[in-house]
Amino acid sequence: MRRFELFLVFGEAFAVGWPAVFGVRTRRGIVAGLLLALFIIHWRVDGLRWQMIPVYGSALGLAIGDVLAIERRVDWTSRIARGIFGTAGIALGAVLPLALPVPELPVPTGPEPIGTATVALIDREREEIYGPRSGQGRRLVAQVWYPALPNDIEPVAWSEDWDILAPGVSELMGFPGWFLDHTRYTMSHSAPSAPIAPGAFPVVIYSHGWTGFRSMAVNQIESLASNGFIVVAIDHTYAAVTTRFPDGDVVGLNPDALPDRVEVGEATFDTAIEDLAGVLAGDIATVVNALEAGEDGAFGTFASSADVSRLGVYGHAAGGGAAIQFCLQDERCDAVLGLDPWVEPISDRVLAVSAARPALFMRSDQWRGSKNDAILRGIAERSTETTYWIAVEGANQNDFVATPLLSPLASRLGWKGPIPAGRVIPIVDRYLVGFFDVFLLGTGPAALDTSSFAEVTLEVIRPG
Repeated sequence: MRRFELFLVFGEAFAVGWPAVFGVRTRRGIVAGLLLALFIIHWRVDGLRWQMIPVYGSALGLAIGDVLAIERRVDWTSRIARGIFGTAGIALGAVLPLALPVPELPVPTGPEPIGTATVALIDREREEIYGPRSGQGRRLVAQVWYPALPNDIEPVAWSEDWDILAPGVSELMGFPGWFLDHTRYTMSHSAPSAPIAPGAFPVVIYSHGWTGFRSMAVNQIESLASNGFIVVAIDHTYAAVTTRFPDGDVVGLNPDALPDRVEVGEATFDTAIEDLAGVLAGDIATVVNALEAGEDGAFGTFASSADVSRLGVYGHAAGGGAAIQFCLQDERCDAVLGLDPWVEPISDRVLAVSAARPALFMRSDQWRGSKNDAILRGIAERSTETTYWIAVEGANQNDFVATPLLSPLASRLGWKGPIPAGRVIPIVDRYLVGFFDVFLLGTGPAALDTSSFAEVTLEVIRPG
């Protein structure tokens, strides 16, 4: 719970506890004034959220009781009842805001301040196969995180599009659209349009999975940026849960891009997922092309600080498969990392190409031992470069994005695996930053070749 949320609960505890302990109410209006003042401060400083409704109701009831009560003395029976049932009521009211707190992003692991900016791209060389803009090219939104000069700019929220993302994600989870509205209070560590630090920085591109969005792993992205990387995350239009363009146009998910296998049949499904993998990999290429266009391209001055000759790509699920496909096909890729990468959609023609880039593949419990895992293993074993083959015991697919931060009960609710959030997030950060440190910066910990976590099984697959 946030600071003034706790103060409001403590105010209620005072209102219940004083008469229970001392047998007399405070002077009329003191409790009501205290609770009103705490509520207003909480409203103005923290902001209201629906999980606090039981707390607000209790505060209102206690304030009204304080004003209306004529007899200020409390007999023993009432004191005992007030102490037991009042304390239980306050505790129950605090359960919901404790179970669904305002998520807090972990402090980035690197020393550099972080800036961020959003750009729109149009690739007129690519046909849009999922939307109505035939002949006008493929439209994308991308966000850049970068090492910034020290500044006093207030950080932005975890997503500038939270107002459309929160309802979209809530509904995908099977909840009402307002379920995640409280995430609007989650602040990032990134300053909007902060001056970029001098120098040229290696580039890492992040590709989200099906129904994802560009900031769904913002904690990982900020760790990379704070350690000296320019990170570009893509909203894969029509594969993202929702995308808002600078002109205000909002585009949602196109379910035909990943149809139900049973409904459409194997042949149609296989064609659809192969198309999807190609589109997502094409989006990565579009971003790289725009960076290579320099200051005259969509990224403007950011492109002059982006050293595309040191290019890493990573992704999650379908986005991880797209990252691998891009690096199998495009020589500009220098290193690739997949978090539960879905490689089944990659065509046999592309899979026939031997991987020639250092790789790290991190897999959760639910993905290991699957057909997809066997295909991924084949990619690793045919590679002419080193591959880090990692299993994380107790993790599931959602542990590789920011989902563990939603609730301390996330594993009990089935939103993530049983490994604690405070454990899995450092594990992913450790190998994510360490991998790109080694293969893009030429530095980094020698311990990348070893497993320093009990939950991690690491195999280093070397060529030949």
